Amino acid sequence: MAIERTTVLLLIVAATLGTLADAAEIPSPPVRNVIDTYYGVPVEDPYRYMEDINQPEVSTWMRAQADRTDALLKSIPGRAQLLDRVTTLESAVAARVRSVTRLPNGRIFYLKQKSGELQPSLYMRERIDGREGLLVDPARHGGPGLLAITAYFPSPAGRYIAYNVSERGSERATTYVMEVKTLHVIGAAVDRTDILGNSPAKWRPDERGFYFNRLNELTPGTPGTEKYRNSHVYYFDVAQGRAGDQPAFGNGAHASPTLLPEDRPFVIVSPDGRTALGGMWDDAARLTLYVARAADLLRGEPDWHLLVEASDEVSGYDIHGDALYLLTHKNAPRSRVLRLPISAHSMTDASPVLEHSKAVIQRIKASRDGLYVQLLDGGKGRLARVDYHSGRITELALPYPGSVRIAGPDVTGGDGVLVEVAGWTHASQLYRYTSASQSGQHVALQPLGPFDASKDLVADEVTVPSHDGVLVPLSIIHRKDVGLTRDAPTILTGYGAYGFAEEPAFDPRWLAWLERGGVYAVAHVRGGGEYGEEWHNGGRRETKPNTWKDAIACASYLIAHGYTRAERLGITGASAGGILVGRAITERPDLFAAAVTHGGVMDSVRMETTRNGPPNVGEFGSVKDERGFRALLAMSPYYHVANGVHYPAVMLSAGVNDPRVDVWMSVKMAARLAAASPDPNLVLLRLDYDAGHGIGSSAAQRRAEFVDTLTFMGWQFGEHGFQPAPH
Repeated sequence: MAIERTTVLLLIVAATLGTLADAAEIPSPPVRNVIDTYYGVPVEDPYRYMEDINQPEVSTWMRAQADRTDALLKSIPGRAQLLDRVTTLESAVAARVRSVTRLPNGRIFYLKQKSGELQPSLYMRERIDGREGLLVDPARHGGPGLLAITAYFPSPAGRYIAYNVSERGSERATTYVMEVKTLHVIGAAVDRTDILGNSPAKWRPDERGFYFNRLNELTPGTPGTEKYRNSHVYYFDVAQGRAGDQPAFGNGAHASPTLLPEDRPFVIVSPDGRTALGGMWDDAARLTLYVARAADLLRGEPDWHLLVEASDEVSGYDIHGDALYLLTHKNAPRSRVLRLPISAHSMTDASPVLEHSKAVIQRIKASRDGLYVQLLDGGKGRLARVDYHSGRITELALPYPGSVRIAGPDVTGGDGVLVEVAGWTHASQLYRYTSASQSGQHVALQPLGPFDASKDLVADEVTVPSHDGVLVPLSIIHRKDVGLTRDAPTILTGYGAYGFAEEPAFDPRWLAWLERGGVYAVAHVRGGGEYGEEWHNGGRRETKPNTWKDAIACASYLIAHGYTRAERLGITGASAGGILVGRAITERPDLFAAAVTHGGVMDSVRMETTRNGPPNVGEFGSVKDERGFRALLAMSPYYHVANGVHYPAVMLSAGVNDPRVDVWMSVKMAARLAAASPDPNLVLLRLDYDAGHGIGSSAAQRRAEFVDTLTFMGWQFGEHGFQPAPH
């Protein structure tokens, strides 16, 4: 595709950044318009040069904006009180536990963050009610709260554990291997094992080593877009204490099948140790799977046989005995489950286990006593167990309505599963399910805090007709005694990408907003997974406009039905949810008083030029074909900002080290919005120079961003105590 480029130097455009006197002290960034022509369509980019955040004029402007935003928000009287309240709500429970894994022998591993700690540490128990032992405390290895454990992978019996750490939210992970009994770190650490590279360590059943994905080392001059392309699988040998020099699977590995550059390869070994499965996820999250003898792979002489193709549309799998259990949405938008012998020749040998139905099958987990199935039915989570021999399906009782998530990384074997259950008004709790009972046993690793199950809250579940008549679910959480007076300060949020469903969840910090009479609403827009792959495809690539139009419909519902009014309504979104927010306010700026994005995608047209751009082509599209370009242009908020429009006040929050959505997206959007505004609506750029996409952020960083969001909203809604002192 030929791209014509014309660089035009224009006059510096004056930008109104607010009514505060100190805003004028920051010069508006100059416009240096770049015009790219795609398929006959000229696309103007006035702030292209700001993509290089290391340029002195760009970095200086960024730092000035970040400092100004920080000072401004901290000057708002109500922020300090709000911060105290959020801190109280967070610290009311002694610790928060997450990422729990139970091994077949009963050993438990988990991350635990005590009240007052900046980062969670890694712990182990011999059994659920056993004595707790500390394995890894990141505070001992890095600066205050800047080093985080981003993932961990115990060996099948828990003799060893591999764990990833990264610094300052970068997700640039390094993997360490520890002997659990002695706490001795084995051999050399392995770098370039980022989460985005699909790095989970897959242990051999004999615990002698594991296979893992490793990114290529980028030499000077290599484009950043190559970071996540052409990754390889290597083998770490525990006895030698090191990873092999040659890849075991992936392009360039001996006898490996050919992969596309965007494919994310992995290798697992069957529980009996006889079969190796070499797989890859493509950019549309579809599985391709090959099989070979595990011994042959270990010798470097595998004979790979294709078993599952991308066209089979498999989105999940697990292993029990000599069979694969596959989750597929081929000819089944809400998915079905198939059983395929590992020794089979192709998918034609697969037999049905669970057929397509009204409920979305989200995840499967093969345990010794049955196949556990996680479902989503009309926004409500369900859990079922399928008997391997009879095929009988048993519905399992939940302690309360809400979301269901089978917990922990994939560990094969053992009886039952651990399940996290949460609701809109009930914080997550952990339960263990086995074939011995149809109801779960509460696991006391995570105590229920005093604010974790408020009886003063209610969640209204409604459906809203969107622009095309499709009914969109909307969850509205508020205090029971909040009446429909059209005056409640209301925050609407949404996501709408990758088929991820916005399921019931409760964060006690939100009480700081709700107890003041605020409303929190979640729009279950298309692009998500609330109704399976059909709902996902309804807000993906060419159909992406449905995502923000669904959000607009939900905002209109909140106003029309008396919850709030436009002057008291804000909208938030993170990451791909930035598209939802950005396009909602550029299409219907009259509906909102304020908008906040967190690491938001603001320039989809240029996404492909970033490190994480190529892996996202399957979700958003590519400028390399006309349909893809037109879809990307339609969904890019940056190109839909128009001069002279009264946009709501906007705060763009981002981590400077973000590897998923480059920080320049927020920087360019801030400059463009400020230049376009004809009135004193505020445009704030909130930057954290020690953070990334949120993964690895410390408790203090997360708390500050949350409080700043609520403070900004309260300010723009005219809330008492949240107005800056006049200058």
